[in-house]
Amino acid sequence: IIWPAMLMSMEMPLPKKVFGHGWLLLDGGKMSKSKGNVVDPYLLAEHFGVDALRFFLLRTFPFGSDGNFSNESLINTINVDLANDLGNLLSRTVSMVGKYFGGTLPAAQAGDLEKDRELEELVAGLRDRYEEQMEHYAFQNALAEIFKVIGRANKYIDETMPWALAKDESKQARLGTVLYNLLEAIRFAAVELKPYLPDTADKIFAQLGVENKGVESLTSFDGMQPGQPVGEASILFERIDIPKKLAEIEEEKKAAEAEQKPAVEFLPDIPFDDFCKVDMTVCKVLA
Repeated sequence: IIWPAMLMSMEMPLPKKVFGHGWLLLDGGKMSKSKGNVVDPYLLAEHFGVDALRFFLLRTFPFGSDGNFSNESLINTINVDLANDLGNLLSRTVSMVGKYFGGTLPAAQAGDLEKDRELEELVAGLRDRYEEQMEHYAFQNALAEIFKVIGRANKYIDETMPWALAKDESKQARLGTVLYNLLEAIRFAAVELKPYLPDTADKIFAQLGVENKGVESLTSFDGMQPGQPVGEASILFERIDIPKKLAEIEEEKKAAEAEQKPAVEFLPDIPFDDFCKVDMTVCKVLA
């Protein structure tokens, strides 16, 4: 309301769009410094990392809507989405490439298996679906599209069972195709995750052994070159023990509150009879 009114008063052009974000609520109510129920983002970043905190806020709260914050939901999002779904997918895939192909990207063999086609079609359409959501500032929906790919890739591992293929020498080509498809799916996801998880995305690219060439590289499902070295697997996000971490945060909060001294030192209360003896005068300062 105020910003367009100021522009109108100066006869300046009005904005074509005005963005309004929601409130982060705590226990269903607005955070207030006077109530002391604020959440320190610096403290959260120290505990969980900036990437995880940014991801949680964009993943959980639709832009423009209010959202109820809790440490439990933050930790649960890290454990489920980042440590389990994304982290395990990357770690398992890169580890299998190292174990079965000496850390060199295998070639994908042409095939028309239904499982391969389902994964490839879902991944190939990610950019368009993602951009459509971003155009509407539906950041949580754009992330949901990325995690559809991540979820499908995890399911693809269970369906194809690469560890079983590795036991059969005659199925090496099929094993190579499966791992190539997984790596390519992860690459697509990492490119689109970059705005949300900038530092983490770079770690993913390092493990994949590729550079981030941006959305322009997402035109087809063949961006990785067979024969190129793949990096070593490492953990992106450690799973967090929820009760232990919550207790740790609570102890830090109590310690911080104990160090804070009251802004004003008040004298002891006086009885009502003494209060009646007090003469209060109101005056106006003229000079």
